[in-house]
Amino acid sequence: MGTTVNCRATQLIDGDGGFNVSGLDNFIETSNMASCDLSYAVVAILGPQSGGKSTLMNHLFGTKFKEMDAFRGRSQTTKGIWIAKCTGIEPCTIAMDLEGSDGSERGETYCMNGRIEKSYKLM
Repeated sequence: MGTTVNCRATQLIDGDGGFNVSGLDNFIETSNMASCDLSYAVVAILGPQSGGKSTLMNHLFGTKFKEMDAFRGRSQTTKGIWIAKCTGIEPCTIAMDLEGSDGSERGETYCMNGRIEKSYKLM
């Protein structure tokens, strides 16, 4: 029988662009990523806010990223960059849930000054 993998999402980059070092260390330990060595893949979806990126990742890769509740209205759900280990996929695969690229909640100045783009370039 295989080992159980913790698929809980971890925030890697916060909404202000800060890198979560302790969160990454905890993710590597709890998701058993160290056993993957250098044999792993990374997937991400870039797109507008409220476009269904988190929902698509959850359905395709078995992740548990927070999803928007459409009954409560459209609002920003993902801030920064979140990561989770995909379930049942070989080689080891990490899904990255990215903040919407259009800046409709944060305002155009957030996108225009490049904060989102700078966070993505860290990866």
